[in-house]
Amino acid sequence: MTETNAPTGVDDDVQSIDRQVAQTQAAWKAEAQALGKLATAFGPLAKPKTYENLPKLPALLEKVEAKIRPLAVAARGVVVLDEIRADLRERRRRVHERLARDLSAECKAAGLELRVVRREEPIEVRIPPFAVLIDREKGRAELRFARLPIAACEADAAVIVRAHGQSLKAMGQAFQADRFFDACFKAWRAACSTGSGGSGDRIEILDFLPYLALQHQSPAFRVEPIERNFRSYSRARFAYDTLRLRQAGQLTHDGWRMNLGVATGTTATKKNRAIFFEDEHGDGEFKLTVFFTRAEGR
Repeated sequence: MTETNAPTGVDDDVQSIDRQVAQTQAAWKAEAQALGKLATAFGPLAKPKTYENLPKLPALLEKVEAKIRPLAVAARGVVVLDEIRADLRERRRRVHERLARDLSAECKAAGLELRVVRREEPIEVRIPPFAVLIDREKGRAELRFARLPIAACEADAAVIVRAHGQSLKAMGQAFQADRFFDACFKAWRAACSTGSGGSGDRIEILDFLPYLALQHQSPAFRVEPIERNFRSYSRARFAYDTLRLRQAGQLTHDGWRMNLGVATGTTATKKNRAIFFEDEHGDGEFKLTVFFTRAEGR
């Protein structure tokens, strides 16, 4: 009788279970490697400080999701990301409610008027004489006058009120109505003499402002007209100074009256040419030109 080396049923079972264990072990190793990458990707989201800056969190979540997408265990990570996003929405809701309440309290404590202009994002409120646009999603606020930005800050009630005070101080420094009127008159005369504004005595604000900025320079700039000695003079500042001139009742001075020509049609939409002259409550209209006329009875 001839012997054969044919495997027995027991040997087949041993080899079969050996392969199964090896395959399971390899799967575990692959999963462990993927889970390690998943854990690494979630590293920044496990730090408490990450959640102190809510505006930056959505971008970070997108970045983490992009990293884990190729992983076999990505579904586990997506579940956690969805939980974080839900938590973020709830945090934002609480921040939104708290900001409105805190801003009202801060303005009341500082003796400031607060009026809501728009409730949709970005929210707009009026803390006279400035408008404040609040983007709660980005956590930023912007102070404006004449619909032009004058300052930016964190969307925090105390910070907004502090920025308001600083802007008020910066815009209101060393104002004298008669001197401002004289500066405008000299700037208008200079622009007229060079023909900067075209024919006639109506000078476009775009051409008038450089001459007015020169009137606001220090003696140091007149001696040495270099950048270091230059004092900036913005469009918003001109609109604000004009408001204070009106409040002082000195649009007429020394026999002359300062006038602003209304911007109509397409000129009102060209931001580089027209300026929105407003009062402390935000009411006003776009103006295009500056001109002076003889005051009646003077």
